[in-house]
Parts: sequence; structure tokens; C-alpha cells
Amino acid sequence: MSAKKAAPKKAAPSENDDEVQFIKSNKRQAATALASSSKKKSRASGSTPRVSPTSSNDPATVLANLNTKVFPLTPVILPEGDSLASIQLIQGDLLQLFHLGERMGEHASLKADLAELTFQLREEKNNVLSKEKEIKALKLRVRNQDVAGALAAAENLSLREQLEQREEEVCDLRCAAETFDAEKTMATDSWDLEGALKQYNMVKISEAEFQGLPAPTFEGELSIPSGAETEKTPEPVTDDPPAS
Repeated sequence: MSAKKAAPKKAAPSENDDEVQFIKSNKRQAATALASSSKKKSRASGSTPRVSPTSSNDPATVLANLNTKVFPLTPVILPEGDSLASIQLIQGDLLQLFHLGERMGEHASLKADLAELTFQLREEKNNVLSKEKEIKALKLRVRNQDVAGALAAAENLSLREQLEQREEEVCDLRCAAETFDAEKTMATDSWDLEGALKQYNMVKISEAEFQGLPAPTFEGELSIPSGAETEKTPEPVTDDPPAS
């Protein structure tokens, strides 16, 4: 209700007849309730006069009671003398209350929807937090794998360096073996094995003569071939398969 209501409100045609009948049927009950409430107030304060049963049926008295007791906190004054205008004004106010009730119902529905959306938002937030935890765990696992990969790469590099060192050592050993073979060949080529064997035989014969023993025959002992025989005999080739 507002203080600027100068003309009576017109209700909607679809709801006017039903609401007018509702107001007419409840007019007497409202007047009786107002009369009983005015009696209680007169007893409590002593300032309001007692309403008689004949005056409760007076439209002017009913309007005055509505203005002073039903709508005491609103600045709207129901027009006196025109009951249809008063009914239409009350009807407009009732329509406003009805729409306000609908809005309150919608507000309750919106509140329930808001609670549901809040619950869904909380669930989505929990899901996002769990996903963030999983992402952090995966990042940590990837970081650990990166560290492990770096360690493996460093170990691989160290093994390669060790392998290169071993290969260098093998090459040095091969060179040393080839040098040793060449030196051994050079040293053995300068030996006079046949002359050394003759000197050995002469020493054995001299010892036997000195001791009064018969001279040794040197049978069954190894004999060293002469230089001509060694030149005629070909050396075996290691790559050739053995003769069957």
C-alpha cells in the first residue's frame, strides 16, 4: 500500500468476480471481529467507546474500524460513502498480498535452488581440489622420473668413459704384444742353436772321458736342424685349416 492511492484500483477481469464474492461473504465476519477487538481495546484503555451491535452493520463504522484497527500502520484511508470503491481498494491490496505470497513462494523455491547449487558448487570444488592433488602427485612423479633419468644419463656417460678407457688399454696391450713379438723374433733370430748344441755335446763327452765312462751317443734327444733345412721347410699358416 502507498500514500499516493487517490483513485480506487481496478482488479483484473479474470479474478474480479471471485474476489468480490469472497469480500462480500467475509464482510460481516470482519465487522464482527473488528467490533470484538474494539471492545477489548475499550476495556484495556478506556478511551475508545463501546460499539453497539447496530453500529457494527453501518458501512461508515466498518470503514472507520478498518482504517483505525486493520490498517493502523499504513497511510491509506479507505473512502467513506462508496462501498464498491472500498471493496475494490481492499481487493487490490489483497491481490498485492497474493502476489507477494507468490513471490515469497518463489523466494523459497529460489532458496532451495540456491542451496542445491551451493551443494553442487561444493562438490565441484572438492572434485577440483582432488584433481589438483592428483596433478601435484603426477608432477612430483614426473620430477622424480626426470631426476632418475638425469642420474641414469650421468651413469651411462661414466660407463662410456670407462669403456673408452678399457678400449685404450686393450689397444696399448695389443701394441705391447706386437712389439714383444717383434723383439722376440729379433732376439731369437740372432741365436746360434746349432753351435750351442755342439758345445753342449762336447762338454758331455769331456765329462764322460774324465770320469772314465763311455762316450754318450745322444740318441733319442732333440736335434736342431741346420739352416738349409729350416729354409726348405715352410712354416704352417695359422689361418689354413689343419690337414686331414
